[in-house]
Amino acid sequence: MPRREPWEALPEGVRRAVERHTGRVRSATAPEHGRLSEFSARLETEHGPVFCKGVRTDRPYASGHRNEVELAGFLPAAVAPLMLWTIERDGWLLLGSELAAGQPASLAPGSPDLAAVRGLVVTMAQELTPCPAVARDLTERWANAPSWSVLYVNPPGDLDPWAYENIGTLATLERRLSLAGNTLAHVDLNPGNVLVNGAHALAVDWAWASRGPVWLDPAYLVTRLIAHGHTPKEAEAWASTIPAFAGASDDDLTRFAARLSGMWEFVTRTPKAGPMARQLASVALNWARYRIEGAG
Repeated sequence: MPRREPWEALPEGVRRAVERHTGRVRSATAPEHGRLSEFSARLETEHGPVFCKGVRTDRPYASGHRNEVELAGFLPAAVAPLMLWTIERDGWLLLGSELAAGQPASLAPGSPDLAAVRGLVVTMAQELTPCPAVARDLTERWANAPSWSVLYVNPPGDLDPWAYENIGTLATLERRLSLAGNTLAHVDLNPGNVLVNGAHALAVDWAWASRGPVWLDPAYLVTRLIAHGHTPKEAEAWASTIPAFAGASDDDLTRFAARLSGMWEFVTRTPKAGPMARQLASVALNWARYRIEGAG
C-alpha cells in the first residue's frame, strides 16, 4: 500500500491549484480508511469542507483514480458524493468531492446500519443498470488474476485442509464463472467505503468499479458480513432481501464464492499481504465451502 503524504508535502503548485477551487485550506485531516491514495484528507477551507485524495501519476494506483474520474459523471447523488473537480499537474492527480456525511458502516449482526446498506445496494442496482459505456469490464480485469487454478498446479502444503482436499473442485468452479452483465458494480463495498448517515448510505472510493452482473455487489457483501460475525446462512438470508441477489442462480453464487476465495488465497502468498488478506481468504473459503457442501 502507498505511503500517505501530508498536505504540506504536496508540491506547492498542486496545493495552489487546489486552493483555486476551494479557497485557502485551513487544515487537512487524514481519514482512518482508504488504502490506495498517497494523499487523502478532509480539507477545511474558507469555502467549506471538501474531501480530497490523489496519487502520483506514475504509480500503479493512478489507474484506479482515473477510473473514478471517468465514471464520476454517471454516479447519481443517491449512491455517491458528487465529484467537484480534478487536478493533474506536477506529477500528481487529485480528486475533490463533496464531503459525505456519516460514519463507516457497521456490518455486525443486529446493526441498525444494515437497513441503510441494503437500501444503498438496492438503489445502486436500479440506478447503475444499464452500465455506462465507459466502464471497464470486470471479466477482462479478472481474466488473468491468479487463483485456485494456479495454486492447483502445486498446492501449498499449508492450505486449509478442506481447501487442499477440494482444490480441484474449487478450480473447476471458478473456471465456469461468468461475470457478464450490464450493471456498474462498485466491487469493493467494505465498511470503510460505505458511509451511513441515519437511514441513508453512500458508497465512496469507486476505483475498482466495473461492468458486471447485477448480483455482484450484494454477493461481495456476503463475505463482508461473514467477516463481521454473521454465519454464511445469516449473511445469505440478509442478501436475499435484495432483489439482485435473490435473482442470482445458485451456480453463479457458488462459482463466485470459489473464485473470490481463490483470488484472496493467492494474495495471502504475496510478499506485501497483511492480516486482512488472510482474514478475507478464510471468510470467502468459509462461504464457498458452505455453498459447495449443499447449502446453496
